Amino acid sequence: MSHLIAATSDHAWRKLLESHLVIIHPYALISPEAVIGQDVHIGPFSTVEAGVVIGDGCRVAARVTIKSGVRLGKENEICEGAVLGGVAQHLSPSAEIGGLVIGDRNIIRENSTLHRAMHAGADTRMGNDCLLMVGAHVAHDCVIDDHVVLTNNVMLAGHVEVGSRAYLGGGVAVHQFCRVGRVAMVGGLARVVQDVPPFVTIDGSSGHIVGLNRVGLRRAGLQLHEIKQLKAAYQLIYRSGLPFETRLETLREQFPSGPAAEFEEFFRGGSRGFVRERRTPPGATIRPLHEAPGKTTAQPASLPAIIKKAG
Repeated sequence: MSHLIAATSDHAWRKLLESHLVIIHPYALISPEAVIGQDVHIGPFSTVEAGVVIGDGCRVAARVTIKSGVRLGKENEICEGAVLGGVAQHLSPSAEIGGLVIGDRNIIRENSTLHRAMHAGADTRMGNDCLLMVGAHVAHDCVIDDHVVLTNNVMLAGHVEVGSRAYLGGGVAVHQFCRVGRVAMVGGLARVVQDVPPFVTIDGSSGHIVGLNRVGLRRAGLQLHEIKQLKAAYQLIYRSGLPFETRLETLREQFPSGPAAEFEEFFRGGSRGFVRERRTPPGATIRPLHEAPGKTTAQPASLPAIIKKAG
């Protein structure tokens, strides 16, 4: 990559296109202090400020704003109206703010916003191969790992961490300093105010854990024996009734390696506490206020029977 030539004449435009294979719409505003890679396309009415780095093969659509302090890796697709590198939404913003670092092959859809870290020397970070759908918001100092999906209108507050292959449904709101473990699935409209352990599914309506993310585990390529270990570890964490510290020690002893070992490490970190399991047994139904005559409601199975069946 090299410094972009200021396009003040037709000759400069031709030289730019020939030497960098860059396609920049005449109505785009590009700082001569930006750094642009090979084979980059930038659409009309987009703005790229000084100090921005855009890697090879990126596609920047119309009306995109990329502010100072942003570094994009290779082959990212930034769609219309997205704003990258905004200042933290804070009542007392720092005079010297940090950066925003985005990896490779990410897709950032329309009107998404990603903010820079609040203090100099820090970065908001996103890994590789992520998908941010329309209107997703990533606040200052967040860290997003690889292959994460944030669907429409997901809102991450400051300092949120999202593990690899996590999937957050539409309209999910995550409180600041919370963590979402890897391969976790959070249902739409959930309000996340505590840490979400890895590999679990969060029910959108209650915000509680309802089991392992079985579909996500298969898609992540976990083997059958690893999934069985995760199931056993899950039963230990949420169904054993042991004191918290005892559960952690038992996890460490019984699952010293593999994906199940990640539970113990996760539960020893964080500052927000942990999302609890929804205690309503699977298959239980709620009797309607005005039940039709002649209809009966199935009785839920007892919790011990369910645990025995699951084991």
